[in-house]
Amino acid sequence: MSEQVSKKTKNRVLFRWMLNGGASLNYEKMMGMSYCYSLMPFLKENYKDDPDGLQKAVKTHLQFFNTNPYVAPYVMGVNIGIEEVEKASSIDTIAALKTGLMGPLAGLGDSVFVVIPWTIFGAIAANMALDGSMVGIAIWLIVTWILKVLGIPLFKGGLKSGTSLLSSIETKLKAITESISVLGLMVVGALIPTAIKSNIGFTFKQGSLKMTGNEILDQIMPGLIPAVLVFAVYYLLGKKVKPIYIILLIMAISVILYVLGILK
Repeated sequence: MSEQVSKKTKNRVLFRWMLNGGASLNYEKMMGMSYCYSLMPFLKENYKDDPDGLQKAVKTHLQFFNTNPYVAPYVMGVNIGIEEVEKASSIDTIAALKTGLMGPLAGLGDSVFVVIPWTIFGAIAANMALDGSMVGIAIWLIVTWILKVLGIPLFKGGLKSGTSLLSSIETKLKAITESISVLGLMVVGALIPTAIKSNIGFTFKQGSLKMTGNEILDQIMPGLIPAVLVFAVYYLLGKKVKPIYIILLIMAISVILYVLGILK
């Protein structure tokens, strides 16, 4: 397959992410804006003769995206490797791939790129800095940029993965899209009870038996409140309610329930 987009443009995508990967974190899109901004040089060149395709691609890449920023270049590489050839016809596949990859890669990236190096080199740098040594600051900056530079081989690996994946499944994109969509939904569904926490303020007592509200609800269905909340948000989004209004509504209801003692 011949390349449609220049290597220089692809390098610009990676450079933008290395500088701005976590610059747009927000409750609605998380890294979505940074992802789309980083990808814009590629999108403009890839869809230079297809304005409608460019518009669709930009809207797609502005959607929610959240993973470890150090491993995100791999996802971007896979994205470019497929979208460069298939263009607008691969948008649904790309969206599903991003959803399916961001969860597992976040866990891997947090362990390898955050917990281990930050614990070791962060402790060394902090102690040296507390003793008044400028070397401590230098060590931390060097380690940070080494971690960022590791995005280069990850990005190239993603490009190769996307290209080879496309070569083997060009005639099966629909089936792959559906499979990855199921995987993405499973990942997101599994995150719901861990990401959404609720503590019921009621306690049931009878004789020596004592059960909290959470324990009672867990007997009915573990994670019942998070599930109900997600279905409610999904319903409101289906009614075209803006996400920012939903966030404010959830915050207001949470405060009211806490004041009333229903939640604690």
